[in-house]
Amino acid sequence: MRINSFLSKLLLIVSVLLVTYLYARYERNKYYSANENSSNELVLKNLPTFNSVEVSTGQLLNSQNILKSSSGLFVHIWGTWCGPCEKEMPEFLKYAETVEPKGVKFLLVAVNDEEMKIKKFMARYSIPKNVIVVIDKDNSAMEMFGTMKVPETFLFDKLGKHINKFIGPQEWLQESYQTRLDFWLNTKNSQDLAPNSQDRKIETH
Repeated sequence: MRINSFLSKLLLIVSVLLVTYLYARYERNKYYSANENSSNELVLKNLPTFNSVEVSTGQLLNSQNILKSSSGLFVHIWGTWCGPCEKEMPEFLKYAETVEPKGVKFLLVAVNDEEMKIKKFMARYSIPKNVIVVIDKDNSAMEMFGTMKVPETFLFDKLGKHINKFIGPQEWLQESYQTRLDFWLNTKNSQDLAPNSQDRKIETH
């Protein structure tokens, strides 16, 4: 009698655990499935028009004016308080330097930050001529770009069309970043890319 009662309770516990596990797996698969379906779709279509303050000069800069004098523009959302941003920065600046002859510019937008901390942080590095470091004074950049977590980097062609997004720190010195940039910034290719083309991608690391 006691054995039957024990087995019944054990069976009930196992059943509850199994149902809980299966439900958790269902919810997890549903979540990842939804993300996979949208992984190559860029929600942001064009470069937002926004103002920011250049850290070294205090000058107010407009994103569209920076774009006009470039063949392409990387917008990098980061912060001095972000560990992955700090680790990525040396390679990112080196990458910016290597692609400077292509006429590409880099706008480094520090969010939720302070000017003195940014100046101290950037003093450790040699800043290439095509890199502009700004602070997002009104803390609007993350919402404007749809950024949930830094670092995130966005690439726009010379017409302001969003052609690639990089989530998280990247290994910028890999040769593939050089060769693909030539394709991305080719005027004909970037204009012909459809909104959901596989060449308009979100990349993660």
